[in-house]
Amino acid sequence: MEQQIEHESEVALFLASQIQLENLEMKRRRMADALDPVTAFVYFKLREFYWTVTRQLGLARLHDGSRARRRLSSKRQPLLLREIAPGDTFSSISSGRVFIDVTPTSRFGGKTGVQRVVREIAKRSIRDRFALPVIVENGELLSYYDHPSLPRSVKFREGDKFVLLDASWGILSEHLPFIQGLADVGGQLITVLHDLIPLIHPLSVTPEMTDEFNEWFEQIVMKSDRIICVSKSTAMNFMAYVDRKDLATRPHLRIGWWRLGADFDDQDNARVSAEARTVTTSETPYFLSVGTLEPRKCYPIALDAFERLWARGVDARYVIIGRAGWQSESLEHRIRQHHEFGRRLLWLDKASDADLHHCYTHACALVYPSMLEGFGLPLVEAGHYGLPVIASDLPVFHETGGDHVRYFNLLDSIDLADKIETLYREPIEKEKMPI
Repeated sequence: MEQQIEHESEVALFLASQIQLENLEMKRRRMADALDPVTAFVYFKLREFYWTVTRQLGLARLHDGSRARRRLSSKRQPLLLREIAPGDTFSSISSGRVFIDVTPTSRFGGKTGVQRVVREIAKRSIRDRFALPVIVENGELLSYYDHPSLPRSVKFREGDKFVLLDASWGILSEHLPFIQGLADVGGQLITVLHDLIPLIHPLSVTPEMTDEFNEWFEQIVMKSDRIICVSKSTAMNFMAYVDRKDLATRPHLRIGWWRLGADFDDQDNARVSAEARTVTTSETPYFLSVGTLEPRKCYPIALDAFERLWARGVDARYVIIGRAGWQSESLEHRIRQHHEFGRRLLWLDKASDADLHHCYTHACALVYPSMLEGFGLPLVEAGHYGLPVIASDLPVFHETGGDHVRYFNLLDSIDLADKIETLYREPIEKEKMPI
């Protein structure tokens, strides 16, 4: 308990420090773009009007610092004929049907770890005939894949199971009618819980996301018939949170967990971007970090560590793959203005799955300094490619990576630098992590 309290304090202090850096960065930008008093008055009045209107239209995310969610077309995806035999028809199954919701990944087209998993499970569910991926669109529940043997629209019936696999808290109002319909016919709602970070550490996410997640947790998670967590640590956190808050769950609720994998279909190297190929043309070895730029990922700690290594004469590159996220402006400025940027510090902020596969294949090791995770998918992805891993000393990482991972003290850039240098000077032995 004492160790947990100390951990919580360290996390809170680090998050507070990052928010302060963001405030300073915003002030720096305002001063750099200083306006005369009259223009500034008009500008701020127009901005205030814009904020008011967008909030009323439910578009506050456009200016509140939350992650941009650019909506793409949710049209159904074509399915190759070889994926389903002519006689197969999902709609002919009389009972025990399983539907997996993939709406957010389909709609917003993101490239985060969760979305990589969702896309792969969607493909496997059809190939292995165990479930039908579905999307919510215009008040209908549609098959995600377009094929003559699959139903276009889905209506729940007794015995059906509806699995909310995706990060779905942003579309709660669209899901609620279907969930009520599922309950009315005696179906089961199964929710996959990736973490409780917005509940336990609200400083690590946007205020909007905290509100959305809280409502989703109350309306969906707490009313689920089954809850599947992505790790035992997340399951234990959930049960502790429910007990601490004295929350009422569904009668006969069952809670379990599964381990995420990284056995994705290999990406076609022909689609690797020129930027990703450039990373692997140099003979200078590189260490890789994967994940969105946001405070809980602790990229400043890793960057501090590499600055120490470069000062020691260690000729290694640091490659970051991940888009800019919440509270990342200060870090972005630090990266882009760094004297090693473009040389020994590289950032691929628009990397594709093929780019990620390519960089994993050629890296020396994964560096994962994150301090808050529900699972830690990059650890497993790196292990899939046989990469050594250096990660924060977190219980969930021990669960995920076991003895395959070299752990450094949380938020300790000196210890991280020492671990990286040790690995840098050793012969790199690639060994796949047991899944």
